[in-house]
Amino acid sequence: MRVSVVIPTYWGRKKSVGWQEGDGVYDHPTPLDEEGTLQRTLESMSILNNKDVSLIVPICPTTPEIEAEVVKKVTSIIEKSDFDIETYIFTPQTLRDIKMNLIENGYDGDLSLLSLDGYSNIRNMCIYSTQLINADVAILIDDDEVFENPDYIDMAIEHIGKRKFGKMIYGVAGYYLNKFDEFYDDVDIVPWMTYWNRFGSKTEAFDKIIGQEPRMKITPFAFGGAMTIHKNLFQLVPFDPKIRRGEDIDYLMNAKMFGFDFFLDNELNIKHLPPKKNHPVWKRFREDIYRFLFEKNKIENQKDLNYMNNVTAEDFDPYPGHFLKEDLEDKIFKTNVLLALDYLAKGDVIGCQESIKNVYLSKYEAKPHFDVFDDYIKVQENWVDLMNESIKYRRVLRKTIENYNLSRNKIKINMEEFSNITLEDKIDKFRKHALFNDFNDEEIKVLAEMSELIVYDENDIIFRNNDNKLYAYAIIRGCVRIVKCNSKGEEIILANICSNSIIGETSLLKDEFSSTGVADEFVVLMRISKEELEKLIQENPVIGNKVMKLFLERMYMKLHDTSKLYQDRVMKEEHFED
Repeated sequence: MRVSVVIPTYWGRKKSVGWQEGDGVYDHPTPLDEEGTLQRTLESMSILNNKDVSLIVPICPTTPEIEAEVVKKVTSIIEKSDFDIETYIFTPQTLRDIKMNLIENGYDGDLSLLSLDGYSNIRNMCIYSTQLINADVAILIDDDEVFENPDYIDMAIEHIGKRKFGKMIYGVAGYYLNKFDEFYDDVDIVPWMTYWNRFGSKTEAFDKIIGQEPRMKITPFAFGGAMTIHKNLFQLVPFDPKIRRGEDIDYLMNAKMFGFDFFLDNELNIKHLPPKKNHPVWKRFREDIYRFLFEKNKIENQKDLNYMNNVTAEDFDPYPGHFLKEDLEDKIFKTNVLLALDYLAKGDVIGCQESIKNVYLSKYEAKPHFDVFDDYIKVQENWVDLMNESIKYRRVLRKTIENYNLSRNKIKINMEEFSNITLEDKIDKFRKHALFNDFNDEEIKVLAEMSELIVYDENDIIFRNNDNKLYAYAIIRGCVRIVKCNSKGEEIILANICSNSIIGETSLLKDEFSSTGVADEFVVLMRISKEELEKLIQENPVIGNKVMKLFLERMYMKLHDTSKLYQDRVMKEEHFED
């Protein structure tokens, strides 16, 4: 299972300049002339026991005017950080390159979902970039968090793809700890909150979901900076780009509509140390008004579709469910009247006026003037189309994102280093390979003892057509293109196969390779010779037959895929006459 850790980072103009009309609006973008919190987050990754992940850092400037400076600044921070993890940056230029590649390859679909503007779009780019590097799981982290649990990665993926309470787990939520190592919000309850008991509802939800057993349970809430999402979920369900805030819980709602439940792990936590909030209370409350009216509209406008589940506000009780019901507007009115009086008592006339304006906005502007559910269904359809096309063109897109791999220049093929790899290292490689999940420790050890780890640089030949020295290869990292050459010597690509797959297994039934395998990028492989496998079948038929069963299953899948492609091609070329 290949894992990405995605940490978006937000940057604004220099502090002396400040926010300008038209700039993106985020909670606390780091001023360009300050260091911010990103380096602290990155350096905390040094404690992780499992660093076999790819780090992706989406870079999100509040305005294109500072894009080049921000990319340079973030790149410098990453290069200064002390951790040994493959790292990509995902910049506005990365996005422009990807769009151009899709267009040049004939994609004429909606590209508006490819955006780094706004929280939801940025979250979508977190999971989209995960798809581009062919990872199976995205672990979403924010740049104001600190890893304190060395086992965070292993715990985040521990239950992904497994079954709990009769349901498959494709979404896992962790939770935040504040500076006091508590999971409660660090706020004081004040009189104006009498009718807007948001923090009380959250406390009730946290006590129920985080504070009680069992460890894994279906949750009505999630935290954007502590979400783990499997590709089976994120290839189907996008974040809703129309919601201004609260995109994390809205995503949980969208997932539930498509039959996916998020499970909260009450042992999976991360330290959350955000900068002090600078926005006034009335403004933060205004964002709550927009988000809850948006989500309420989505629930109320659901349609009976045979591939979706209807959800209710009660499904998300106590939080956010308490703010998605019929009394929402009454709560907004009463709370803003109290908030206005509170401002007035303190002599803050502007705060009072803005609080009264919140009441007006809740009646006339904050309510969506469109069917939120129908709009999301269109977004979801466009997302699936975009994902499918990106998979179709994954080779060219992968090459594009590899241009933004900061670790690329650090990768040196040192054959002496790899030849001295330990047995324990090889065992670890097999254990992490998805196709060997059903092999026990003893079986993995046997395979590791008879295998060798080998690496290739981009465009190196791994095996050639008609070679008779035969191997089966488990792809640990990278992608391999399988090709044949025509009479002109031109390369015809038959397939592009990436990590967590195997290649060469069909040739073990023959005397030679029938195609050529080329490293599409830096590739790490575990290989076992045909002779060793034949010896294994004779001397240890239980394990040998288990390996051959795996190979036969893979050959069947490849034959099935090839047959389907052929049928699709025939159907497109057939002409029917009346």
